[in-house]
Formats: sequence, C-alpha cells, structure tokens
Amino acid sequence: MVDLKTRLLLRVTLFALVVTVVSALAAFHVAKTRIDEHIVESGSALVDLVSSEATRPQGSFQFSLDRIEGLDLKSIARIAKILGACVEVKDIYNHTTVQRCFGDQGGAPNFVEWALSRIVGDATRYTGVIDGGPGVVIGELVATPNFEHEAIAVWDQLQIIGAATLSILVLNFIVYQPVRQALRPSDRIIETLTRLESGDLRARMPRPQLRELRHIAIGFDHLADRLQQTLNERQRIAQRLITVREEERRYLSRELHDEFGQLLTSITADSAYLSTKLTGTRDDLLPAVTSIRSVTTQMMESLQGILAQLRPQGLDEFGLEAGLSHLIDGWRDRTNNCHFVLTIAGDFDDLPDDLSVSLYRIVQEAVTNAVRHGSPQNIAVHLVRSETDISVIVIDDGSGKDSASQRSGFGLLGMEERVAALGGKLTFEARRPQGVRIKAIFNLVVSGLFEHE
Repeated sequence: MVDLKTRLLLRVTLFALVVTVVSALAAFHVAKTRIDEHIVESGSALVDLVSSEATRPQGSFQFSLDRIEGLDLKSIARIAKILGACVEVKDIYNHTTVQRCFGDQGGAPNFVEWALSRIVGDATRYTGVIDGGPGVVIGELVATPNFEHEAIAVWDQLQIIGAATLSILVLNFIVYQPVRQALRPSDRIIETLTRLESGDLRARMPRPQLRELRHIAIGFDHLADRLQQTLNERQRIAQRLITVREEERRYLSRELHDEFGQLLTSITADSAYLSTKLTGTRDDLLPAVTSIRSVTTQMMESLQGILAQLRPQGLDEFGLEAGLSHLIDGWRDRTNNCHFVLTIAGDFDDLPDDLSVSLYRIVQEAVTNAVRHGSPQNIAVHLVRSETDISVIVIDDGSGKDSASQRSGFGLLGMEERVAALGGKLTFEARRPQGVRIKAIFNLVVSGLFEHE
C-alpha cells in the first residue's frame, strides 16, 4: 500500500512523463506535416528554377544534355536551403547527374534523425520533369527531405520539452518536501490508532502543524477521552457488581456454614444418642433414627458442595495457587476417566481479591462446562503471569455432540462479564478435530488492575 506522499510524487512524475511523450510525438507529427507541405508545394518551383538554369536558347538536344550534366544548382540553393531539401537531377537515361542536400548539417543526435526518417518515410518526395524547351525533356528532378536539417529543428523542440519536463520534476520535488514535512505526523497518528485498536485507550494523537490534521487529532482525542470515561465507568460498575456478588456469596457461605452446619451437626449427634438409648428397648425405632442420620449426612455433603460453589475453598486462607490446586484435585477425585494438568507460572500472591476470585471462577466454570458437556479425556489449565499481563488458558479435547455450542450459554456469559469488568479480553474457540480452547488475558498496565488497592 502506497502512502499519500509517495502517491503524490509518483502521479506528478507520471504526468510529467506522459506530457513529455505526448509533446515529443506532437513535435514529430508537426515536423512530418511541415516537411510534406514544403516538398509538395515547393517542388514545382524547384523544377522551374532548374529548368531555367539548364535551358540555352536554340540549343541542340546534345547541347542541352551537356548542359544538364554541368548543373551546379545555384539557382535553387537559397530556397532549397530554407526548405531543407535534397535534390537529385537525372538525365533522360535515368542516370543521376547531380545530387546535393541543402540546409544545416549536424547538431542533432542520430536517433532524432533516424526517428524522423521512419515517421516521414520514403513516400514524401516530389518528382518533376526538366524541360529544355517547348516539347523537349532533358531530365528529371527528385526532391526529398533533408532529414539531417529537419532533425535540428525537431531536436530544438525536444530540448524545450525536456527542459519543461525537468522543471515539472524539480517543482514536484520542491512541493514534495513541505508536503512530506506536513504529513510526517501521519506515522504517529497510525501508531496511535494501532494502540487504540489493541485496547490502549490512554494513547493520544500528536498535534500536527497542518491545521486540518490538528483539528482531526483534537476531535479524535476528545472522542477517545469520552470513550475511556464511559468504559471506565462501565468497568467500575461491573467491578462493583462483582464485588457485591462475591460479598453476598461470602456472607451466605458463612451463614450456611455457621448456622446450618451447626444444626446438621447437632442433628447427627442427637441421632447417634437416640440410637444408643433405643438399642435393646425400642428396636422398632432404630430404622427411623438411622434414616435421619443418613439424610443428615447427605445434607451436610450437599451443603459442602454449595459452600464450595459460593466461596472457593482455600482461596481466602492460602491464595489463588492453593485454591486452584484444591479445585483440580477435587475434579481428579470425582472424575476417573479424565486426566487433569495444572500449570502455574509466576507470582500471584499480590493480586487484588476481585482478580483472584475472577481467575478462580473462570477456571472453575471452564472445567465444569468441559466435564459436563464435552466428556473429555484431557483437560489442561495454564495460568501465566508476565510483567505486563496475566493469562489463563483452559484446553480440553471433549468430543461430545455440539460441545462447543452447548458451552456458549450462561457459563460463558458469566466469564465474559468478569473479564469485561476487569478490562480483559476473552476468546472462545473450537479446536480441530475436537475440543474447546478458552483464553482470558488481563493487561496489568492498560486496565489498571492495581490502582484500586
């Protein structure tokens, strides 16, 4: 793709070359027309002058023939020189007796003379009969163009055309320099647009000296400021919603653990006490007591599962790495036909709570969707932190029917909400021949995830 400066330079240069070629062809065409007219219109005058020079009063035929052989063509020298013609005189036997070219010689390159001769051609000539008296023919005159003379005039015109072309090219270069200087900020403008496209809303346009570009840059920066303010406000609202939701979940998990957990533990202890007291006295009531204990145990297990969904186990006490390890170990224990791999690279101890919880929830939701809908044999979880970003990738080889489309429901929507709230980017793609790849990436510099700490 050619930029504006180069395109301008090329177009003006092409225009100059086209003008040069057209002007050169026009110069040759004018020369051909002029030569044709001069030879045809002046040929008869040349014949009359030569006839007058060759004629002697009351001369015999032989005398006239001798006279034509001794012609020096002085009578046509002036006019033939002006015309730039070559004159050939032949006798009645078609033998050339005199042949001379009139006009300037040299001064033009050979290629101009060659081109002119090819354009004019051999058909441009005048042939006339030289009379020796009434009814007496003593010879023939053939007038043809003197291309060496005519080439000088054409070459002069070509030099003028070349000078005009050179002037256009020089002017083109002179104009190109200030245009190039004025459009120099365009490279920075393109760089700024690239940064904005990649998500860096802090990028701002340069301030070019060219008034039109300056107005565009100011207007664009104003739009970028408005967009950044809108996205920041949206991100703050989304972060607040997620924070409130996690606080509610923490509160509910604590209440369920403290209240319902204690009550279920008390019921289990009471059922054990009743079982001891009723043994041997009221054996008919023992099945009911055993049923109460079994139901209570199932309720406690369900409660543990609900608590794990409400608040990640071990995340608050031991951090993100331990919480993910506990999550993957739990899936290993519950799923025997699937191989799990967890890879963690980098330090995650200083992450904000909302980011740690979001990373955990993304992995939790991705793995849950893979096991439920894809029936995979392998699931790999990669959590990587670099100097500028954090990325989490979950890959599976699930072969369930339409697994990719089935996983694009509320689970993916929840992940998108969390990623968008933290200013990240989420990609969800089907693998070939089967499986799904989910990747969430958070730019720590652009999104400002640590500013609220």
